[in-house]
Amino acid sequence: MKPRIHLYYFTDPLCSHCWALDTTLTLFKHAYADYLNIITVMGGMLESGNHYDDLKGPLAKEQAKHWDQVGAFYRIPINSEIWMKDPITSSFPSSIAFLLIQQKDPVQAAKFMRLVREGAFVFEKNIAKKSVLQEMMAQLNIDSEKILETAFSPEGKQILINNMQPMIDLSINGFPSVVMVNSRNEGIKVTGARTFDTYKNALIKIKGDFDDLIEKPTPSLDQLLDIFPHVFFSEIQKIYHVDANQIESYIRSELKNVPHRIESFKKIRYVQKSI
Repeated sequence: MKPRIHLYYFTDPLCSHCWALDTTLTLFKHAYADYLNIITVMGGMLESGNHYDDLKGPLAKEQAKHWDQVGAFYRIPINSEIWMKDPITSSFPSSIAFLLIQQKDPVQAAKFMRLVREGAFVFEKNIAKKSVLQEMMAQLNIDSEKILETAFSPEGKQILINNMQPMIDLSINGFPSVVMVNSRNEGIKVTGARTFDTYKNALIKIKGDFDDLIEKPTPSLDQLLDIFPHVFFSEIQKIYHVDANQIESYIRSELKNVPHRIESFKKIRYVQKSI
């Protein structure tokens, strides 16, 4: 088997541009899974944001405004009210928890991080709180006790710091950043939230020993709901090229044999599988 291309993804749970990239990068990693070795590096963007504790503080309002602007620019679901109600004071515990889960099960770790991002950016979940992370792990049947004990400890902080070494090695100074490195140690960097074709063209340029790259088809909505706990209407519209007024009928057609629910939160609509 030919050596895989290392894809380093530098991110943080509270990076709004990373949330904008989430669906695109997930689909890209799915499409070229046979060629990629994924290394997710958590960047530790916010260790302690105690200045957000003042719910009327200008920095909390500034953060909310930034999220609103990112949501409008990328046309993605973002609800900024968390910053005025219960400001998120750290991205460290969720990052550390992700790294610990990833050690045992990368698939579950990816699902956990999706829950974390959905919670922060849409569902007004304060991901700096142990009880919130515990609830998310329970949804995935992950034993959370030891993970959370470490996530809120100096030992956990050191795990996060150690994970950041590739940021120094590859001169990363912003999120999201993606770096692909082939077997000849040739690399290419893509910064910011870019299109699927941007990452595809970067992979083609750096493919190294691979003569051809075969792209897997886009997962069906049923399959996507095994990757994402919730799929938002805006994602369905973009991924499957469905008109806004046809999304519900598309869901019914695609999931006619799959128990599911269509829900909304603060006018943000989504679908999830029924348990």
